[in-house]
Amino acid sequence: MFKVSVKKLLVLSSVLSSSLLMATNVPNAPGSYVGVWNVTPTSARISILDNSSNEDGFKVYVYNNTNGVLDSSISPNPIIVPKNDSGSIYQYADILNLEPNQFYEVKVTAFNDAGESSATNPSSENGGRFTTQEVCTPEMPGEYVGVWNVTEYGARISFKDNSDNEDGFKVYVYKYGTNELVKTLDLDHTYQNGDYVYADIFCLEPNTLYQVKVTAYNSCGESKATTPSSENNGRFKTEAIQCPAKPNDYVGVYNVTENSARISFLDNAYNEDGFKVYVKNYATGEIVKTIDVPAKEGVGKYQYANITGLEPNTVYQVAVSAYNCECESEKTTASSETNGQFRTK
Repeated sequence: MFKVSVKKLLVLSSVLSSSLLMATNVPNAPGSYVGVWNVTPTSARISILDNSSNEDGFKVYVYNNTNGVLDSSISPNPIIVPKNDSGSIYQYADILNLEPNQFYEVKVTAFNDAGESSATNPSSENGGRFTTQEVCTPEMPGEYVGVWNVTEYGARISFKDNSDNEDGFKVYVYKYGTNELVKTLDLDHTYQNGDYVYADIFCLEPNTLYQVKVTAYNSCGESKATTPSSENNGRFKTEAIQCPAKPNDYVGVYNVTENSARISFLDNAYNEDGFKVYVKNYATGEIVKTIDVPAKEGVGKYQYANITGLEPNTVYQVAVSAYNCECESEKTTASSETNGQFRTK
């Protein structure tokens, strides 16, 4: 018979008790089903059933199933997920930095100081196994959006095409400050990757600050939008409306009768809404008539107006101005017979 001292028995008993205690403290394995959600070309979200109350956290092992080894492009791998303190029986984790159109396999364990549980067993697509999506949504256009030729009512923009799979581009025009969307342009895809795309924006308000965001789109969806960052990079202020130029000082007078006459003058403005013709009684200085003449497209063209309802044998003096919604130009200066001055018959 072997003789064992009481002291050795006590030590052996303590070691066995510690081993048994450690074995019982290892957390249970998470539920075998690992749900997979929100799969994109470069990421996925998983959910696991928490079967323990004593874990310090979970380890998510991501395998590239084409070779059955841990994916070295994911760091760290395994991914450490904190213990579940949410009150839910499920814990969630995001897996990032994946490759598009690749097959992955996920195994999850629970761990604490006593050790690590056994791993879940991937069983099916969306049950611990998934394939990332193909890259489909086009790349965002060049972050720099140039702004050119700003006028009172519009501007011209340019941006770089960074995709080869877009169906077109969307240009969103916002009022800066209020972020009110005032205009959306849809541009056809007529460019190649690396080309510059140009677009004109019309019918804006004068003296107003705008910001422009641009996306590329196709049947998969829309890219991220460019971020306006500065004057001439997606942001611009339309010009204030300028006073139109005064018509040419020479005002011709024709076809004078007892009670009427016809005048002509040269349009010097590009931004007028119309013209005002002031008819003054030369002797008294009283303005007896004001005629509104609509604008004619173009600069350097002659405008005409008929003046009726005049008194016979009376000298009149005519002055003409151009106007828009902002202001009115100076008036022409009537200087002689047939230049803004005439006598009715």
